[in-house]
Amino acid sequence: MAFLMVLCLCQMPQMVWAAEVTEKMPQGTETEKLTEAETVPESEKQTETEKNQSESEQTESNQSAVIFQIDDTHIYEGMEKAYKDGYEPTVADDKVQMVLPLVAEDMKTVSSVTVTPNLGDTGTAPFVYKNYQKTFKATEETVNGTKDKKQVFLVNYTFPLKSDRKNGTYPVVFDVSAKADGQEIQQSFTLYVTIADEKKKDTVKKDSTSDVSVSNDGENSSDESEKPTSEPKLIITKCQSDPERLEAGKDFTLNVEIKNTSKIKYVQNMTIDVTCAETNLTLKADSNTFFFDRLGSNETLKLPLTFSASAGIQEGRYDIQLSMSYDNPDASSLSSSGTISVDIHQPLRVELEADELPDSINAGDTMNINVQALNLGKGAIYNVRCVVDAPGLSTGTSAYIGSVEAGSAANGTLKIFAGMKQSSADGEMYGETSGKLILSYEDEDGQTYTAEKEISTVINPLDLSTDSSQTEEKKQGVSLQWYIGVIAAVVILGTAGVIIYRRKAKQHEQE
Repeated sequence: MAFLMVLCLCQMPQMVWAAEVTEKMPQGTETEKLTEAETVPESEKQTETEKNQSESEQTESNQSAVIFQIDDTHIYEGMEKAYKDGYEPTVADDKVQMVLPLVAEDMKTVSSVTVTPNLGDTGTAPFVYKNYQKTFKATEETVNGTKDKKQVFLVNYTFPLKSDRKNGTYPVVFDVSAKADGQEIQQSFTLYVTIADEKKKDTVKKDSTSDVSVSNDGENSSDESEKPTSEPKLIITKCQSDPERLEAGKDFTLNVEIKNTSKIKYVQNMTIDVTCAETNLTLKADSNTFFFDRLGSNETLKLPLTFSASAGIQEGRYDIQLSMSYDNPDASSLSSSGTISVDIHQPLRVELEADELPDSINAGDTMNINVQALNLGKGAIYNVRCVVDAPGLSTGTSAYIGSVEAGSAANGTLKIFAGMKQSSADGEMYGETSGKLILSYEDEDGQTYTAEKEISTVINPLDLSTDSSQTEEKKQGVSLQWYIGVIAAVVILGTAGVIIYRRKAKQHEQE
């Protein structure tokens, strides 16, 4: 027993030393770890820090490379004022239209943006809730009501309003997201809508014996359907033809102008169908349907239409119909139509025939020339008359022929007087002269046309010598007659004297 106690006392220092060693070993291990950490080169620690800082700055740079801003200086479609002048969303016809023009410093960096409207609490907000998320691309839009254009992400929403909405001002948050250089961009813009047309409901208490309850909106109307809204309408405002006179057998172009009469709403997905019932009047196009992506509010679209009128088409007026289908900003389908009336004329074919003038004519003489108007066309001509236009030749009045029906002829007589060529370019008073007979006529619209025929002749001078000889001959004839009369009188008187003498001598003998 004593031996065992001595043995235990001898082993106690070893146990205590082992415990101390065991307790110190963990501490030594931790110290070694700290020492190893401290042995990391300072340059490597600094490089790691700079690396983390550089990555952070690069991320912030990428995120801030594209920042969207509201274009507050221009007025776009659907806006009455620019943002800097106090733009407010338009509330009308139980709807609110909100326009948010977004621009970036470098518009080429982002091709499109995705917008998600946050309309607020469904219980108190005045909006009809549904999924309104849309993607908008950068487009060229007209600004300030002019033809000037600016590239912009034109965020345009039309939200229907609840029939039981309350007056007040309500925020609408537009969450905008996009990608630029592989980085996600997210921004939010808040607009405020002021409601001032609260519609109160008059509820009729339910009869205890009936399961039907009636509620009347606004003006005690039993119909709970929403009030019809004012929608954009397309009309034909102008049409000009080229050429002005449309003739059978020829092509012509109609320059049509179509206007969106709405001042706040655009139209989209437009199709225009062009039709004409007349088979001899055809549209020169691959298709009679034309498509247009969009037409802004109060904007005008120009549509050239080229037609071909066959030679056999009857003269008259023909109608061309334009049927227009399009969508409003809410993608609701709408339609309108218009009619263009065109007057097609048969080409006028008129010829003038006339007697040939004599080779020469004496000055002071008058000659009658027969003229004939030939109407070879398919339409009547009116107020047909003929005159002469040549130096030294003139007419007191024109030869009036009148109206000539299609495929017929009419005659007239033209009295031409020969005088002196006072207006002649060569300065001669007489001699050869040339000109033309002019036939003028009108179509059914009163437009004047002419047909001509070349003429020529020689005007002889006035022969004064011939007149003197004739006068002299007349004088000689008178003198001869006088002498004969005198002789006859002498003979008669002599004979009478002889007879009287003989009678007196006979009387003396008888006595």
